[in-house]
Amino acid sequence: MNFRGTRLRTNKTIRGLLALAILASVSSAAYADKDRDADRGKTAFQRVDGDLSVMVLGSGGPMATLEGRASAGYLIFTDGKPRILMDVGGGTYQRLAQSGTDVRDLDIVLLSHLHADHTGDLTSVIKTIYFHSNQARAAAAAQGIALPGRTAPTLPAATPGVYYPNGLPVYPATADYVDEHFSVQKGGVERYLQAFVAGISDDNGPPTLPGESASIFAYTAHDLPSTVPGATVQTVLTAPDGLVIKSIAVDHGPVPAVAYRIEYKGHTVVYSGDTGTKGIGPKQLGQGNMATISRDADLLIYDTAVMEAGDAPPNPLFHILHSEPSLIAGVAIDANVRKLVLSHLTPVTSPRVGEIKDIIKGLGFRGKIREAKDLDVYNLDQGDRDD
Repeated sequence: MNFRGTRLRTNKTIRGLLALAILASVSSAAYADKDRDADRGKTAFQRVDGDLSVMVLGSGGPMATLEGRASAGYLIFTDGKPRILMDVGGGTYQRLAQSGTDVRDLDIVLLSHLHADHTGDLTSVIKTIYFHSNQARAAAAAQGIALPGRTAPTLPAATPGVYYPNGLPVYPATADYVDEHFSVQKGGVERYLQAFVAGISDDNGPPTLPGESASIFAYTAHDLPSTVPGATVQTVLTAPDGLVIKSIAVDHGPVPAVAYRIEYKGHTVVYSGDTGTKGIGPKQLGQGNMATISRDADLLIYDTAVMEAGDAPPNPLFHILHSEPSLIAGVAIDANVRKLVLSHLTPVTSPRVGEIKDIIKGLGFRGKIREAKDLDVYNLDQGDRDD
């Protein structure tokens, strides 16, 4: 894998990990009626198929409700293998467990921004990566096969922090956020993970280096540009197998935030994170950074937390931080998006998804629109089955 064209090296010291920017349901294709009976009873992971897939781990927002949606989180699969985790809000750990997915090889975590409903289960998921690795090694050992320990770092990217006029930070840079959790040298509050990982993987498996445990807790964190005016698409990562990850700064009020674009084998998934999607014009439709990064996307996952201005919620702050349905429509139309997935649903929008779809269609969007639900899976394969 190359980060901005350079070879990523496993970081055996504990440096900056995940935070705001690096660090699915039914297939992009989901299921035709004739496939539903066959899929009944399958885990979410068993429904993953094709070159590029998205599993929704969390389709909700920051508020706990009886509806039970987990906060934001999406798992990206390439060729059926879990590859990228995009955001990891509260409840995503439980959804991951329910999905039946083994994440021992997951090594890319993308954080869109540092709000708790996008980062809350980060440590729990990272910890289970090492447990899954050990479990796989034990199963292989029973068959006389020696598997290496977990050495690839979890790779995050992030946006830098913003500051009040008095110089005090409002949000830390991602690398700082991660270090404050995991760095031994910098006194991270969860720095025990380095010793913990070494301890639980201190067995007879092949060590990384002589004298070392089979697995090493190593991570690397990167900060991404978060200035919205004049922002351009950044190539975050290019892997040898053709996987490409790109980002662009998006407007989430005072919060540094990015959107992501995942490209693999001719398929494209875009994730807005949280954004107000400001642009140019009376309704600001489709003018801005989200339209730029969403160009010709097969699947666009969009922040759907508010209704139109003047409707709900009444507090105007939420309309600054999140996208109204008309703005979502403008981006999807301008960018020529094939399928739109409405996610990050709140108590305001979840009961009114039908109205939101009508607004978007009424403004001229002709693609497919889906309501995200936890453990939905979207398969972007050549068959392009749909639910």
